[in-house]
Parts: sequence; structure tokens; C-alpha cells
Amino acid sequence: MQQAQRHVKDAYGSDYAAQHPEAAQLKQQIYRIFDVETLALATERYTAVMALRQDYVQARPEAAVLFDFLERHWPRLANSIDASLIPSTNNTVERVIGRFDQHYQNFCGFESIADAQRYLAVFEKLYRFTPFSQDAQPTIRGKSPLQLAGYDISQLPMTTLCAGLSIAWPVQTQEAACVPST
Repeated sequence: MQQAQRHVKDAYGSDYAAQHPEAAQLKQQIYRIFDVETLALATERYTAVMALRQDYVQARPEAAVLFDFLERHWPRLANSIDASLIPSTNNTVERVIGRFDQHYQNFCGFESIADAQRYLAVFEKLYRFTPFSQDAQPTIRGKSPLQLAGYDISQLPMTTLCAGLSIAWPVQTQEAACVPST
């Protein structure tokens, strides 16, 4: 929806709401496509918006990019409607990037790309198990991303580690696992 708004601004100018009310109306119709509970209703609204293409493009050729954008992205956008496992926004991705950025701020850099990739792989796994803080949105507070996705992780030891708790590690070590001293 953000990209659709950018295309409307590019085609009609930043003051489109005042100067081109038809553009504001088109933007609202595009937003309504995704303000639905079912894919059938979204498809009906998408089809109605795409039927306006010729009139809008004829009146203002710059509007073609908006309809091209919708047509190109519709198959992927439609996948998130009526699907519980596919996020309908990029908020989750933005949260992960923000969380990674917080951790990365403590580093001065990595020795190599391989080191950075290893760190990112560990971070990715830890992030999935770590519960959101108590000041997060109420719907996600105290739950990890895996729990929000519907997984029962209560029996996994990694869960207690990521929550800042300790688990009972074996007290005895294996003799064969000793590292030789130099």
C-alpha cells in the first residue's frame, strides 16, 4: 500500500488529494482491496480497480505505472489474504531487522563475510526462540516468534535459554571431549 501511494504521488503530484480527487478515490479503492477477510472479496475489488485502468490511463498516462504495479504484484499480495501463515504486512520483517540492528550496534565489525554469516545464522535461531519484552504490543508480549507462528516450543531447552533462564546442563563431562592443552 505504501508503494501504491508512492505511485499515486508520482503520477498526480504530492497534492493529488486537493488537485485530483479521482486519484484520491483510486487510492482508497486500492486500499479497500486489502481491507477484507476473504480472497474472493479482495479479488472482486481488485478486478473492479483494474477495470478502471483504461479510463485513468487515458486521462493521465502517468497512472499506467500504478496499474502495472498492481498487476505485477497481485499474485504475491493475494497469497497473504485469507492465509494464516503468510504475513500481510512487512512489520515482522522490520521487527527482525530492528532487533538485529540493536545487536549489531555492539560490534565494531566482522573479520570476514563468513564470520558475519555465522553470526547472522546464530542470531536468526536465537531470535525465533526469544520472547518479546513485556513492553511490546499486548498480542505478542512474552511470546517468541515461533510461538506466534503457532508452534509449541515449551519442551525445547533452547526456549529456556533464550528467555534468560538456565536449564540443567550435565555436570559431568566426557573424557574424550577434553581439549588438549598447549
